[in-house]
Amino acid sequence: MFKLPVCPYCKTVYHYGEVRRAAMNKEKECYHCNKTFVVSRKQTGILLLILVAVCTAADVVLFQFYSNTTIVTAYIVNIVIAVAAFFTVPFFIRFRANKR
Repeated sequence: MFKLPVCPYCKTVYHYGEVRRAAMNKEKECYHCNKTFVVSRKQTGILLLILVAVCTAADVVLFQFYSNTTIVTAYIVNIVIAVAAFFTVPFFIRFRANKR
């Protein structure tokens, strides 16, 4: 699940930057076999659920074990976790073959 996508036709490996640029498009043409495939962002919902779970767990740990924790500290920790999740978006993008 946590891997970069490959072309569904020729299995060409796409690197992090290429996937990040392709994530904004609905379709992409493979640079190796020149066939068009669909860019699927459905699994980013899983990333959102993971983000919520990790932020909730971090907040529980902060408030339970550190008595001097403030809301600002919790916000900063949640922002750091959200930025880390933003950089993992390409690992949740999938390339699917066209149905034509």
